[in-house]
Amino acid sequence: MAKTERLKGSDVLLEPFSDRYLTEDYVGWLNDPSVMRYSEQRHRHHSLETCKAFVASFDASPNQLWAIVRADTGEHIGNITAMHDVNNCLADIGILIGAKGVQGKGYGRDAWRTVLDYLAARPDIFKVTGGCMTANSAMVRIMESCNMVKDGYRTAHYLLDGYPVDLVYYYIKSGNPHRDDLMPDRT
Repeated sequence: MAKTERLKGSDVLLEPFSDRYLTEDYVGWLNDPSVMRYSEQRHRHHSLETCKAFVASFDASPNQLWAIVRADTGEHIGNITAMHDVNNCLADIGILIGAKGVQGKGYGRDAWRTVLDYLAARPDIFKVTGGCMTANSAMVRIMESCNMVKDGYRTAHYLLDGYPVDLVYYYIKSGNPHRDDLMPDRT
């Protein structure tokens, strides 16, 4: 796995993912239709074995996986990834807040902002991206509140409850001034 540093947000700690986070609770999040409503993971059945395989997929890759832990209680409430396209100096963030009772309390935004800032400050990245179904209004709010800019749509890309929904992408340029000339300013 790429070097995954421990990061600290305002209300969350982002811990490099380890086996201690491979629990039945984590598997339960992935098999809960309400938690996975907007994720393509909703089409799969998950087990400890499939989760171990997912975690192992980060070994010998440039990608990063963190456990999202509440700073006040130490509770594991979700995971966040950075998938790196090394050849194009890109990083794409994905997030899951799975623990019951913590959605809508700002933990997802705090984790997203923390990873976004970390990635945007790296000299080897010039663009950080994220995307979601347009119906996932909470995720759209997170990306927009972090000053990410709409980067495009894939019209009627997924089916949600049998109806086509769009996929929307957002991005932010890195803080690396040597890379700014590579990105058009759309803000």
